[in-house]
Amino acid sequence: MLKGVKKIHFIGIGGIGMSGIAWLCLKKGYRISGSDIKSSNITERLIGEGAEIEIGHRPENIDDADIVVYSSAILSNNPELTEAKKKKIPMQKRGEFLAYLAKSKRCIAVSGAHGKTTTSSMVSTMLKEANLTPSGVVGALVPYLNGNAFIGDGEFFVVEADESDGSFLYLKPTYAVVTNIDLEHLDYYEGIEQIQDAYVKFVNSVTTRGAAVCWGDGPYIRKILKRFKRRLITYGFSKGNTLYASSIKLGDMHSEFNCAYQKKDIGPFRIRVPGEHNILNAMAAIAVGLDIGLEPDTIRSAIFQFKGAQRRFQVKAEINDMLIIDDYAHHPTEIKATLKAARNIGRKRLVSVFQPHRYTRTKFLKKEFARAFGDTDFLILTDIYAANEKPIYGVTSMNIYSEVIKLKKINANYIIKDRLLDYLAGFLRPGDIVLFLGAGDIGRLSGEFILRLKAKQERIVARAGV
Repeated sequence: MLKGVKKIHFIGIGGIGMSGIAWLCLKKGYRISGSDIKSSNITERLIGEGAEIEIGHRPENIDDADIVVYSSAILSNNPELTEAKKKKIPMQKRGEFLAYLAKSKRCIAVSGAHGKTTTSSMVSTMLKEANLTPSGVVGALVPYLNGNAFIGDGEFFVVEADESDGSFLYLKPTYAVVTNIDLEHLDYYEGIEQIQDAYVKFVNSVTTRGAAVCWGDGPYIRKILKRFKRRLITYGFSKGNTLYASSIKLGDMHSEFNCAYQKKDIGPFRIRVPGEHNILNAMAAIAVGLDIGLEPDTIRSAIFQFKGAQRRFQVKAEINDMLIIDDYAHHPTEIKATLKAARNIGRKRLVSVFQPHRYTRTKFLKKEFARAFGDTDFLILTDIYAANEKPIYGVTSMNIYSEVIKLKKINANYIIKDRLLDYLAGFLRPGDIVLFLGAGDIGRLSGEFILRLKAKQERIVARAGV
């Protein structure tokens, strides 16, 4: 596919998945150009590495490209896609192009409705710590990896496999990791049966020398295990799994547990990310490490080095005795897990600031969202982040708010995005944990709020010094 290719153009290059692939291609020696609707730290970093990036989508942006790569968020009438078709420039979807990059290596593809980024980052950290010099692309900026992509001359390629649009089916992995299956991406799938069918195809695409690594206690996974045709490794908390955990101790920002593999004790593990869900993520990585032949002590040391990824229970600041945490959770299952971990820290009040992501998810899961916030003291809802969706008549954040009120369990409020930071400044108190939750631009708002708090603190100090 890349024979004779000198320049690759990426439409939507600022996306977390696209930017990682673009960076890999830069390091492989290709000329890289791209476009996006706005500038970001990601686009600026790529420009610093040598990419040519334009803000705004225009036909002339692809003038001398040999191939065009585009994300699923790009609409079919995009002017650059239209121009590429007109000029008969070869085009590839992001997932298809990523699969091509991975096919010459032993691919470890991490899929699942939740936990993909943390698990793929843990696997990547483990392989790097074991001096196996992997390459790969993950779905967030990870401090240990110095970004969201990395390149090495080893035999392994780690991929965060995206099931949202079915593009993970382009992959032919050596290891197919399935962290969980959930009712999700209903803008693409018709229901849980279709989602399960996609995962069966994904697992059965594993090469003959590889294996499927699955959460064996997952209800939607258990129902399809008999349809998997590849060697199977399961993990979980029950003893029927190939790898299972016991003696679990949950700390405020860490966890400890013991592991048994094929009924043989392999000792204790400690991870520096909180919550039972992250123990499961770690166990997926441990299972992969054991199967490729790493010693338990090597895995134990490597897993401990992982300190989290951006927007995955990321403690961004502690100001005026307020702990501010930013998290990508945008599905009810993820919200429940995040709130459970936050409760374990122990503060006066737990305040959740939630930006729903996509109209379709809000429409189909409004009741599940309402029930997911049972562990918070206060819920503050703001406007829906549309992503690439068009509004659906009658679907707003008020749909979730109305369901929360019906349950009569927690206090909730709805504040429009433009007034959100003003509201928080007057509402929050010392001793609070503040969770900024969502997959939209809520992370940017958390950063703006921190800057506001710091500026206020500086004014107080300045007045005291007068």
